[in-house]
Amino acid sequence: MKFSIVQNGGYKVQEVDSFIRKIKKMETTGWTSRSSVRLQSIRFTLTKAKGYKTSEVDDYLDSLLTQKSNQLGLEAKGNNSVSTGFSSPNIDASLSPAITSARLRDLTPPVVNGIGYRKEEVDRFFDLVADSLQIFEESSIEETLKLKADQYDPNGHSPKLLTGDQIRWALFTVDETSGYDILAIDAAVNRLSKALDNYWRKPE
Repeated sequence: MKFSIVQNGGYKVQEVDSFIRKIKKMETTGWTSRSSVRLQSIRFTLTKAKGYKTSEVDDYLDSLLTQKSNQLGLEAKGNNSVSTGFSSPNIDASLSPAITSARLRDLTPPVVNGIGYRKEEVDRFFDLVADSLQIFEESSIEETLKLKADQYDPNGHSPKLLTGDQIRWALFTVDETSGYDILAIDAAVNRLSKALDNYWRKPE
């Protein structure tokens, strides 16, 4: 892959070239979810000397990550990630059962050996999401209206509810020895954020 050279403010050529070689090796030996994690987490040094144009490198890596994630998703259709309720990243969420608080509390995320999200953090976060979902599920239209209004009232007494954006931008610590499958959790977080978006956007 050839990238344009800029006079300053680009990525260090040696770092990018070295990582591209590693990518080629990972493709040869077999791409895994851990490979996607390495691709997603890579950061290059900006240089004041000549370097690769950052936008071209970023676009290439983003495109490659999407392609590889989709491939992994297709391969995962028959594995345990679906049976546990975590859809693969490329599976249309409309084809999956609706996420409810009860279903979320019962889900068991797939665990991987190697790089994964720290399980305790994900479990705590999913419990908070389930609490918000449950409140919406059990509230009448009038109660829901009051709940929404109270979120912006510093003196309100209603429980605080998570929004889709708060879920969407959640960050988890990465454990290098074991943890929850990152791609599966990211896909679940995406579905959960949309579920909360739907509750917040319901006609009033």
